[in-house]
Amino acid sequence: MSATEPDLARVLSRGLVLLRAFSPRNTPMTNGELSKLAGLPRPTVSRITATLMRLGYLEYLPNKTQYRLGSAALTLGFGTLSTMDVRLRAREHMQRFAEKEDLLVVLSVRDGMVMVCQVVCRGRGALTVRLEVGSRVELPHSAMGRAWAASLSPGEHESFTHEMRRHFASDKVYELMDEASVKIRETGFCTSFSELEPDLMSCATVINLPRTAGPYVLGCAGPAFRYPRERCDTELGPKLIALRLRIEEEALSSQPPLHGSL
Repeated sequence: MSATEPDLARVLSRGLVLLRAFSPRNTPMTNGELSKLAGLPRPTVSRITATLMRLGYLEYLPNKTQYRLGSAALTLGFGTLSTMDVRLRAREHMQRFAEKEDLLVVLSVRDGMVMVCQVVCRGRGALTVRLEVGSRVELPHSAMGRAWAASLSPGEHESFTHEMRRHFASDKVYELMDEASVKIRETGFCTSFSELEPDLMSCATVINLPRTAGPYVLGCAGPAFRYPRERCDTELGPKLIALRLRIEEEALSSQPPLHGSL
């Protein structure tokens, strides 16, 4: 009897959890070590590592009874590597914007229930904002997360809201996300005030970058006393949209031509 779709999805999910347990240095690990890191029973880990080894995603070291990532696993990162040049180009524009407006400017992507900061640029007055590359911000409590959620189709949004209710119970969260969705439809950006940190405002918009798996979010943050709500709506938000358009235009123009084009 063939495995059901839920069974296959569970096995795939656990396999990805194991692959993510390896460090960037690809340090070899035993099934026992993987079991602790992944939070999975050791017999389950043993079955999955055996399958991943047969598929080439793991390499077995018999002398140490350890596993490390195999060559097939490296191909999973090629898509991400292809976006590095795009992010480097975006960073140049972001840094100029951060210095001109004296703000923190961030390019982030969704990972589960958080937004992960991948590019962070600072103006001189934004040194105290506690966001760095790799910082993880709870999705519904940030303008970046709300902008990302607003980019979903109606069906995707319903599914995501159902998933999110397992993590966040407050009705206020969903009210703020609905307000952000309306704001995105009307202006292309949304804002938040004193949620990430006291007296800190943030503004965000979804940015479409080529050769990326899923939408990125371009956001900025700074002191709320300098950027009150009205100024964000009339000045900062439109400037952020203009920054997004510049980055998108350059990223699109830098794409290699399609094969066979003249």
